[in-house]
Amino acid sequence: MTKHYDRAYFDRWYRDPRHRTLRAADLRRDVQLAVSLTEWVLQRPIRTVLDVGAGEGRWRAPLRALRPRIRYIGVEPSAWAVRRWGARRELRHGDLGTLHQLGLPGPFDLVVCADVLHYLSTARLGEGLQRLAPFVGGLAFCPTFTGRDGVVGDLEAFQGRRRQATYRRAFAGAGLRQVGPHAWVPRDVAEGLAELESGPPDR
Repeated sequence: MTKHYDRAYFDRWYRDPRHRTLRAADLRRDVQLAVSLTEWVLQRPIRTVLDVGAGEGRWRAPLRALRPRIRYIGVEPSAWAVRRWGARRELRHGDLGTLHQLGLPGPFDLVVCADVLHYLSTARLGEGLQRLAPFVGGLAFCPTFTGRDGVVGDLEAFQGRRRQATYRRAFAGAGLRQVGPHAWVPRDVAEGLAELESGPPDR
């Protein structure tokens, strides 16, 4: 069954109090964490953000609240969301598989890919991360969950049987190393960090 990211989908998971799982306060904490980790890696304020699987562009406002001059670009597969919010929230139609075709001005200081990867097949997971990696100039913030995490919310197409080792192999295959909660950096960035500031080198 193909998922339809239409108005009904966003109304259900973003606004309906019976179903929504991410409150505004939770989103602000995620944004603060991603910005802080990126600036810790880059040792300067962030200037550019790419948000892949941006939905309605919810990250844009809290990012701008922290860094008013930031340049934000969202990429979203939902034609409805892009029609509704594209001009106002700087969204472009696309997904992980088409990033290289969109003429994006990367790399970006921060790349966000929140709640996307655990809905992809294993083949598309690896391909998607390899498409994403060239756009990561500082840090990729990719909240991702396995079936052991007690996930609630939208479970349609959720890859609940996938183990964390599969995700780690996919990130490593794309040249990304973990530096914090849901946070990954390219190998060349990781090489500039102290030994205990990043995960172990790829074997």
